[in-house]
Amino acid sequence: MRQLIVVILVGFCLPAGAQGKISFRTVDEAFIYADAHSSVFKNATQENILSKYQTLAAKLSTWNLKSDANFSATDNTKLGTTFIPAEIFGGPAGTFQKVTFGQQYVSNLNINPQIDLLNLGAEAKVKTARANEQLIHFSHLISRKSLYENLAAAFLNAVSCERQITVTQNSLLNADTLTNIMKNKLNEGVARSQDVNNAIANSLSVTDKLQQLQVQLLEQYNTIKLLCDIDSDTDLQIQDKGLALVNNDDIPEAYGDLLQNQQQWQKNYQEADLRAVLRSFLPTVTLFSSFALQQNTTKRFFDNSQWFASNYIGLRVTLPLVPDVSKLTAVKNARINIIIAGNNLEHARIQDKINNNQLRLEYQKSLGSYRLALQIEALKKDSYLKNLNIYKEGILSATDLLNSLNDWFTAGINTATQYAACAYAYTNIHISNTLK
Repeated sequence: MRQLIVVILVGFCLPAGAQGKISFRTVDEAFIYADAHSSVFKNATQENILSKYQTLAAKLSTWNLKSDANFSATDNTKLGTTFIPAEIFGGPAGTFQKVTFGQQYVSNLNINPQIDLLNLGAEAKVKTARANEQLIHFSHLISRKSLYENLAAAFLNAVSCERQITVTQNSLLNADTLTNIMKNKLNEGVARSQDVNNAIANSLSVTDKLQQLQVQLLEQYNTIKLLCDIDSDTDLQIQDKGLALVNNDDIPEAYGDLLQNQQQWQKNYQEADLRAVLRSFLPTVTLFSSFALQQNTTKRFFDNSQWFASNYIGLRVTLPLVPDVSKLTAVKNARINIIIAGNNLEHARIQDKINNNQLRLEYQKSLGSYRLALQIEALKKDSYLKNLNIYKEGILSATDLLNSLNDWFTAGINTATQYAACAYAYTNIHISNTLK
């Protein structure tokens, strides 16, 4: 209920801003927005509602309530003639009298209700519909998990791009500073023109990297818009708040079980389908009845002549004496499908367990890489600052100084990349544990 309230609040609040700007502070906010606006989730909701209607229809079908009504109004424009023995009317024996029977205007109203008192085959189909309802639910959860993972990848790629842009901009400032220092040394006659050229080329290379990152950031924004069904003209912003658990020594457990739950309900569905087919061979008990009204008149339809009523009620037992070949085939198919579903269930259990282990290993690996990247970046920064002072004293060559700056720059880019990888690995565990 709490999640539903959050989704509703986001659904009311975010569209107003969607006309101009949408901002996500965390990947969870992106998930909530996608829940409220993505066409994938909207369609899944409608399909879930449809499956519930199918279950309701299966429940109502157990009674198989029917009630046909029909009305007819007949104008006998010419009544038939019948010959009967004349002696009935006092005439001579052996002769016949021509007589016309019936009335010209005849009206009939018939209502024929019936209901199944016992229909085990239809009752079994209710469990089939319920199993199908759950099967659709878990299939949608798997699709939801896939969309979340894609959205998390795009979101954290955007975060990585933004961090890399910050690193690149800082590196460009340092590169321009070096270029000015070397130009001054060249004017003083203590530097070579090649050193200035290399410094300028290095600044241009960093500028090119910055431009590429800015384009990549827009590409990731477009991916997020597509996954969340955000209008292309909307201004999207990512406000990265960082990942607090990155610095936690505990590796979270992963216990996702969507695949085995889906396959379990697939097996339940096949078993329910087999029961429904087998019970369709059993007898059906039906209560049937009929209620009729009839008016006969020689004047016109619906005059003041009397309406005559008739009705009956009875029980009908229906039992198939000759087995339906299609049903016999359905029984064989259902039994085979149960075996297949059982095999898939065992495989899904193994797959879920291995996937959970893989998620923990991936997070453990990326977390270690990110922590090392932080240390390397700090060391490269310290080395560059010391090398800069040495260069100003004329001890270090310009080439070594540029290499030192590029090493710091590369380390900073690697830190941003490793952060996104670590955050993505953690987010995947969170997604796997949340969707049930």
